[in-house]
Amino acid sequence: MTYQLRSFLYSLALHTFFGAIFIFLLTHNPVPPPPEPMKITLNSYVPQTQPPKNIPIQRPIEEQKPIPKPKPIPQPIIQTPIPVKPSVPQPPLPIVQPVTPAITPPPITPPPAQPPKKIAPPPPPPPNVQKEFLNAHLGEIRELLVQNLKYPKMAQKLKMQGEVRIAFSLDSDGSVSNIKVTEGSGFEILDNDAVALIEKMASRFPKPTESVRINVPLSYVLH
Repeated sequence: MTYQLRSFLYSLALHTFFGAIFIFLLTHNPVPPPPEPMKITLNSYVPQTQPPKNIPIQRPIEEQKPIPKPKPIPQPIIQTPIPVKPSVPQPPLPIVQPVTPAITPPPITPPPAQPPKKIAPPPPPPPNVQKEFLNAHLGEIRELLVQNLKYPKMAQKLKMQGEVRIAFSLDSDGSVSNIKVTEGSGFEILDNDAVALIEKMASRFPKPTESVRINVPLSYVLH
């Protein structure tokens, strides 16, 4: 064994020994002997003129006064509350209403039946002036234009052919306005001739009651 280990064991043993002694001293408390009872002797009293010598004078033992008992402390009177029964609400008494006799109303006589009113028929729709005028006079206008159509000489020399569709407005005074070529022939000479023909023949057209729009084709064909 090494020196350090020996020293550690010796130190541990010493500490253990002293610790055991210290614990023993703390836990071992010797019980002291009970005190001896006090002895009291009562000697008979002998009246003497002079107290005998060498006799100790004994004083009378004072009578022990009774220890007064403690007065009982009055305890408070706890009054237990008397349970109060909840009041049960009584149902209200039914209100009796006086019964009034039912009054029957007098019979209602219906008013006399009136004859149904006659509903006037709706007015007829306004007549379509343009449709009626075209149905009656479009053929006449086209025939006047075809009869008075003259082929332009320059177009004949150049052998120009085609159809011109032209539209115009015919007023109630017989005048024409807003002349437009809606579909050309491809040659300006033929288109211009068709416009001039409408302006020339306008005075011979039948006159409408109001302005109408007319669209007619004019054909330029070499025979």
